[in-house]
Amino acid sequence: MAYTKPNTFVDGNPLTAADIKGNDDALKVYLHEGVVAGDLKSTAWIETRHIQPPIIEPIPGIQHGVTGVQGSQSRTGAVVRCQFGTSFLTAGRSGTTNDESFAIIPQTTMQFTLRKSARILFHWWMESNNGPDNSTASPGSNAYMWVTEYDAGGLLAGTGKKSVVSTYATECIQNYRAWQNNPPGGPAYPYTLLGYGNMAGTKVFTKTDTVVVGLAHLSLIDRSAIINWGVTIEAYYL
Repeated sequence: MAYTKPNTFVDGNPLTAADIKGNDDALKVYLHEGVVAGDLKSTAWIETRHIQPPIIEPIPGIQHGVTGVQGSQSRTGAVVRCQFGTSFLTAGRSGTTNDESFAIIPQTTMQFTLRKSARILFHWWMESNNGPDNSTASPGSNAYMWVTEYDAGGLLAGTGKKSVVSTYATECIQNYRAWQNNPPGGPAYPYTLLGYGNMAGTKVFTKTDTVVVGLAHLSLIDRSAIINWGVTIEAYYL
């Protein structure tokens, strides 16, 4: 039922605090317990001027809003703009596979500043063709490319440490059997039987200031073509 005030006021009569408080108390009860669908207008009252629009940074693809931050970058479609992973940029050629050996994958990074503490979700995926690397320095069937997430305070801060280490990285073996000739390679028989990787990951963490997230790789393969990829960030203020 609609709100009905228990006390009415007549011109010329003095107001009393008890009557005013009684009306306020009845209104509190109604707003918390008594509102029904019939008491509401059928048309929405919220207009654009009531909503604070987000701030959009078009180049990095980041949107800042009242409740958090979101954004994404990707490279997909018919026109391929490859990124690359390689053992020549990491310590893979020397056989070193520790966390300090990871190198950034270009254009997969995102940076933004939080207004207060937030819970952050970083999602990513990529497809890659790895090898063939038939050089004498290659480990052959033991050659992999590892991809993992990092955040500020890790790789970009110069400490050489990341919150996600190589133990949890996604790995993809190289095409050590090399490309198949035509024939037998063709529509019914893949030109490469190994070396294709479809990788993805999600990381959740909490930050209070500047956030830098992205992808890093460590490779024992001289060349890995990252043909499609995407990174997405979601941050919710606590």
